[in-house]
Amino acid sequence: MHQLVCLAIDKVNLGIIIIDQDFNIVLWNSWLVRWTGYSAETMIGINLLEVYPRFASKTYLAILNNALFNGQSRFCSGALHKTFIPPAEDVQHNVRQNMLVEPIYDCGNKYVLIQITDMTGHYTRVKGLKNIIKEIELEYEQVKASEVVSIYQALHDSLTGLPNRNLFNDRVNSILQLAKRNGERFAVMFLDLDGFKEINDSFGHEAGDLILQNIAKRLKLLLRNSDTLARLGGDEFLLLFPGIKSRADVITIATKIKNDFTQAYSFQENEVYLSASMGISIYPEDGDDARTLIRNADIAMYSVKSKGKNGFCFFSDLD
Repeated sequence: MHQLVCLAIDKVNLGIIIIDQDFNIVLWNSWLVRWTGYSAETMIGINLLEVYPRFASKTYLAILNNALFNGQSRFCSGALHKTFIPPAEDVQHNVRQNMLVEPIYDCGNKYVLIQITDMTGHYTRVKGLKNIIKEIELEYEQVKASEVVSIYQALHDSLTGLPNRNLFNDRVNSILQLAKRNGERFAVMFLDLDGFKEINDSFGHEAGDLILQNIAKRLKLLLRNSDTLARLGGDEFLLLFPGIKSRADVITIATKIKNDFTQAYSFQENEVYLSASMGISIYPEDGDDARTLIRNADIAMYSVKSKGKNGFCFFSDLD
């Protein structure tokens, strides 16, 4: 039976050391022979603290003494302690081992059973899994950021950064629902620049783009936080004015816009003067949906164009 037990101990996939109360090694199994390169004949009888000084440190010496004299078992995780019995030539720098220390009593003699389990593969897999999780999280964040960028690009003009027609329609529909519920009014303005084609023809499209960006910045400064300025494309803009009390409110802002265009626009050491034709529709008298309100504001704008440009007109004033 004793031989059978020894054979079994040599077959297990972990290191087994038994030391006596003087810390001398009395058993050194085959797993440890393969792991360390030290034969059982070499190790049996050697003091564990001498061959592996780590066990002589205060922490581990206390663990061994508690097992010998207090009958206490102790588990030490490789996550915290890393390596207890170094491998041959210590070529594996990332080794992780778990250690279980237990007391053994035999015929009045006290021993300590030390079990060493190689957890290197486990910790490597865990580390790899953590890295994969981090990569997945990073990719997810990149995808989400890309989605945000894509949504922004789908709803904004690439040149000026202003809302485009799609976002403007959404804003109108949102304001429309509030206006219906609260009995409020709001206005839609269609603004078209006068003479902008000549700018592109004379100075080129790059200059035209710079002027459009400048116009967008100046128009935004004239608006309330609740207002919306959008670019349809080319030299056409849409404006939304929620919560107006009367036509006078719209006349005030339209006049401010008209007057602002009396100031020159500068680019590349050049100055140009532009004007704008503006058509205005008001909810609910000029339409009760976004499409109708924008169309009617467009019609009013073309009326201004036909009558000399540089001004504004309400759809309700058309003949």
